Amino acid sequence: MQLATLENDFFSICISAHGAELHSIYSKKLDKELLWSGYDKVWARHAPVLFPIVGKLKNDSYTFEGKSYSLPQHGFARDMEFKIASNIVSDNFDSVVYELDSNETTLEKYPFPFALQIEYKLENEKLHCNYRVKNTGDSEMYFSIGSHPGFVCPLMDGEQLSDYTISFEKEEIAPRNLLDGGLFNGTQEEVIVNKKHIPLSKELFEKDAIVLKGLNSEELKLHSNNYSLNFFWHNMSYFGIWAKKGNEEFICLEPWAGIADSTNASGDIKEKEGIITLSPTKEFKCGFGISV
Repeated sequence: MQLATLENDFFSICISAHGAELHSIYSKKLDKELLWSGYDKVWARHAPVLFPIVGKLKNDSYTFEGKSYSLPQHGFARDMEFKIASNIVSDNFDSVVYELDSNETTLEKYPFPFALQIEYKLENEKLHCNYRVKNTGDSEMYFSIGSHPGFVCPLMDGEQLSDYTISFEKEEIAPRNLLDGGLFNGTQEEVIVNKKHIPLSKELFEKDAIVLKGLNSEELKLHSNNYSLNFFWHNMSYFGIWAKKGNEEFICLEPWAGIADSTNASGDIKEKEGIITLSPTKEFKCGFGISV
């Protein structure tokens, strides 16, 4: 497995070329590993990128201009080999950029030429992950992209998941959108307390992920009395919070530019909720970051 390492006074991180996926975020400040280990008996990933779809498609398929295509949940980028496009070390930051280009294999299941770049950058006490999607074809491209990093939670000795709360930067009234077999069933539940907070417990995830739409915030804190992870994102309209059912070992914080299908979705990718339309030669940028 090919791993790249970036390091400064605050973090040491490792990224794999397979899926351009973060494998480690080590905080020197806390002397702790922040990223989920990828233990395969619980959840075998660390922080996959979701592209060219986010979530699940109805019947695992979609149509485009009358032709049917199949894609697995969260797309294919997380399971493909990226190449390193650039690697910069300077006095101000260290960064590495991974790139995935469309090819014969991707075009069979996703008929849009593209270039996907993922940049990881350490800038003082912050880690940034920036996405750039470019339409390299000669017609409009339809896609979604999202993040799925899993963070160790609880982090400190003697803590439980119920010691943790997610607190938003701004007041929120967004309800939780409920899933049925990975598809949205049209029902909602209130989950944000006092317009700011989601107290965590494993019972919260008995109904799958917490999916929020239309947040005012672009920043939140995952915190206990002993620890605070600051998480921020940009240009991503949906947010998922997920832990594997019954788990009390990690929490995934997931900003998305796109979303899973509903149970009554038409299947036409042009009509898909949250789908991004990108003209030829144009680019779409989004991303997330953390500090502790």
